[in-house]
Amino acid sequence: MCKHEVHIREDQERKALEEELETERAINFFAISLIDQTTIDEVMWDVAKNCIARLNFVDCVVYWLEEERDVLVQKAAHGPKNIQSREIFHPIEIPVGRGIVGTVAKTGVAEIIADTSRDERYIVDDEIRYSEITVPIVSEGRVLGVIDAEHPERDFFRPRHLHILTSIASLCAQKIRRVQIEQAYQQTERQLLENNKRIAETKLVALRMQMNPHFVFNSLNSINNFILQNEVEQASAYLTKFSRLMRQVLVNTQTEWVSLRNELKALSIYIELEQLRCENPFESVLTVDPALNQDMVHVPPLLLHPYVENAIRHGLVHQKVGTPVLEICCEREGDFLVIRITDNGIGREASVRYQTNGLTAHKSHGSRITHERLQIVNKIYGVDAHIDVTDLVDPSGAPAGTCVMFTMKLKQP
Repeated sequence: MCKHEVHIREDQERKALEEELETERAINFFAISLIDQTTIDEVMWDVAKNCIARLNFVDCVVYWLEEERDVLVQKAAHGPKNIQSREIFHPIEIPVGRGIVGTVAKTGVAEIIADTSRDERYIVDDEIRYSEITVPIVSEGRVLGVIDAEHPERDFFRPRHLHILTSIASLCAQKIRRVQIEQAYQQTERQLLENNKRIAETKLVALRMQMNPHFVFNSLNSINNFILQNEVEQASAYLTKFSRLMRQVLVNTQTEWVSLRNELKALSIYIELEQLRCENPFESVLTVDPALNQDMVHVPPLLLHPYVENAIRHGLVHQKVGTPVLEICCEREGDFLVIRITDNGIGREASVRYQTNGLTAHKSHGSRITHERLQIVNKIYGVDAHIDVTDLVDPSGAPAGTCVMFTMKLKQP
């Protein structure tokens, strides 16, 4: 292979990597932006706005499916139809099955139209545009709505756009589902029409989906720093692990219980990310008792995450003597599952000196959520789950780290 061909190949690989990074950054941008949205309308307007601002689309409309009328209604738009205010002027309604948007709502299959002038289904809204991409918003196999974007140039939308918009639609569906759950819980609480178990189950769904937003933002900042420092391989490795963690968290939080294997998988990826970020390197050791069937033993998702995070952020990163080590040990003791999270960090008392108000607030928030989740889990399932935290000391009585022990009756759904 001649030098010219080598340069061409290297240039193609570099461009492919840059495109992959930009794609993941775009998806993560939407995921972070959706965190703060609290209503379905806010979710749809946020998606429409960011499709224009982040993806450089000319026009984007989000439709909501009114099932009782079998009609798609324009609920959010950004572009010529609506430039500033969150109000659509002259919103249109499209029956399911009519036009490109109606077809996608009926089939649940996304479409890219390279030239709308050759597609008899095309419906003109405010003006003719020659490219269109339409993606369904699907939750649990049910179409909730449609994201539709147009562009005046023919053949504008590429497979990369379809990948990004499909991921955004998935994030949108998950967020809408969470909003619906939270709204259902609030309504149930206000009206007192459901029994205590139903209320507790709904609240548990909302609690188990919470994840420390500081970690998300810090991860994105780390990726950005790698990119700015031209550490492409490091950025790619971090981004890949971060995306894997986000996907695993989304999978784990879809149910009230998750297999021990999947929970440990998410924890392992998180620990690997922190090892890449931390200036003070630490080692990690994970051991699982052979008597435990990791696929059959189930635990509440993301329950241990705050304690692993505390061990790293408030204990190990400040350890200056010896090698910082985090150990996670899963054992079976009779009919109980016991998980120990042990670190040889500076201990809880010493870590207070390093904590800012923000870190202290987060730690308290995470502990409160975990305590509340355990109360609900025990009330509903009677698994006698509890967490005990022990301060470790060396032979001389000096702080030698912390041990968090999670104990729960084995539950095999």
